[in-house]
Formats: sequence, C-alpha cells, structure tokens
Amino acid sequence: MFSTPRQFFRFFAIAEVFSWTLLIGGLILRATQGWDLAVTIGGGVHGFVFLSYGATAVLMSKNQRWTAGVAAISIASAVVPYATVPVDRW
Repeated sequence: MFSTPRQFFRFFAIAEVFSWTLLIGGLILRATQGWDLAVTIGGGVHGFVFLSYGATAVLMSKNQRWTAGVAAISIASAVVPYATVPVDRW
C-alpha cells in the first residue's frame, strides 16, 4: 500500500483531517443533540490518528534528515485543526 515513507506520511496527514472532522462533528452533536457517544467515537479515532501522525512525523524527520525547525512544524501541525495537509504539501 505504501511504497515510500512519503506516502505513509501523506496518508496520516489526510487521515488527521478526517479525524478532526469526526471530533468536531461529535462535539457539535453533543452540544446540540446531547449525543455523548459521538464525542467518544470521534475522540477515540482522532486520538489514535493524532498519535500515529505524530509518530510518523518523527520517523519521517529522522528518515529524511529534516532540520529541527521543519520537524517541529510538522509535529506541531497536528495540534492545529486541518494544518497537516498544508504542511504535507509544503
């Protein structure tokens, strides 16, 4: 499925966008409909993908010999909603 580390990194960058959407959607459903389960599901998926993206960013920074600044930006982008795709494209 992944023939290069770059494809692996891109997969998790895009997955992080979808997991943010699930989490935000779950928060909206909890606030408007009282569906606590939506946050549990969205939060669990987001947590797994968040940690996977962070680990992949660390591995990519070592594999591709990124500078400390580039590595820090790629790792920190997981904290900002939807920031992983622009960082991936950069």
